[in-house]
Amino acid sequence: MIDSHAHLAMFERAERAAVLDRAAEAGVTRVLVPATGPDDLDEVAGLAHAFPSRVVVALGFHPHEARHLGPDAKRRLETLLAGPGVVAVGEIGLDYFYDHSTHDEQHRALAYQLGLAREFDLPVVLHHRDAWADFLAALDAAAGVRGVAHSFTEGAAGVAEIVRRGLHVGISGMVTFPRGDNIREAARAAPAERLMVETDSPYLAPVPHRGKRNEPAWVRLVAERVAAERQVALGTLEAGTDANFSRLFG
Repeated sequence: MIDSHAHLAMFERAERAAVLDRAAEAGVTRVLVPATGPDDLDEVAGLAHAFPSRVVVALGFHPHEARHLGPDAKRRLETLLAGPGVVAVGEIGLDYFYDHSTHDEQHRALAYQLGLAREFDLPVVLHHRDAWADFLAALDAAAGVRGVAHSFTEGAAGVAEIVRRGLHVGISGMVTFPRGDNIREAARAAPAERLMVETDSPYLAPVPHRGKRNEPAWVRLVAERVAAERQVALGTLEAGTDANFSRLFG
């Protein structure tokens, strides 16, 4: 099983190997670790070197950090994207829930990084919150981008929009939350060939661990709930989501 989105760099350095060991014991053999910006860009890139058989990485500036994507940061990002173990540009997108960066700064950062993905022939790991219409418009302006809309919350109608644009849908531990009907709807609606599972560790721990620090081992709980919602065997879901990950990220 693969955790398609976990912020391993947010764990203490001394415990990262143990986190990955617990994941392996649960049958989770690979983790995609996205960067968020200047504070963890180099750290995340280094994880691909530290754990080459277990970790692949995405490098980019989260919308919260868009204001920091100046000329020097762009040069650093471009250099790191050419390194080993880098399989995507991310985590990038739009987030209007917080105002850590202005909308204009977020739009410029997203457009630039979507362009980088095309230049480097890499998929993208996408984040969106309270910015749905503008998010779709930005994707349309960068026609042909491939990637995954992670921790998806937009229900069946949103899945149709994402899939129509050739993207994948990432389902997180929110699928287990009592008020997660929209995520369960998305999990049922996503075509099998466009579906992935994730933890978004250390956030969004699934039931029965809600409120605790999440970790990649618990992606199995996400997969179990998604399989139940789709009325398929866990092994069938696992094989499908792993294959989707491999096709997209290599």
